[in-house]
Amino acid sequence: MTTAVDAIYEDGVFKPEKPLDLKEKTKVRLVIEDEAAVTTDHDPTGWKAVDELVGFIKDGPNEPVGRDHDKYLYDK
Repeated sequence: MTTAVDAIYEDGVFKPEKPLDLKEKTKVRLVIEDEAAVTTDHDPTGWKAVDELVGFIKDGPNEPVGRDHDKYLYDK
């Protein structure tokens, strides 16, 4: 089971903001993502990352990747 949980770290303990449906002593794995470290350069589509990689990948594209490729492929 995978569940995203918002929590606050206080006094050396992670405290969930909402109750969890877990039995006592259940072992879990925490992946820490500090919300304060999230920047305004959020790139949910990944295009910024792709544009930065252009030219770095062997045998990859040497020019910007077309974001409107469907338009060119399917518009007649």
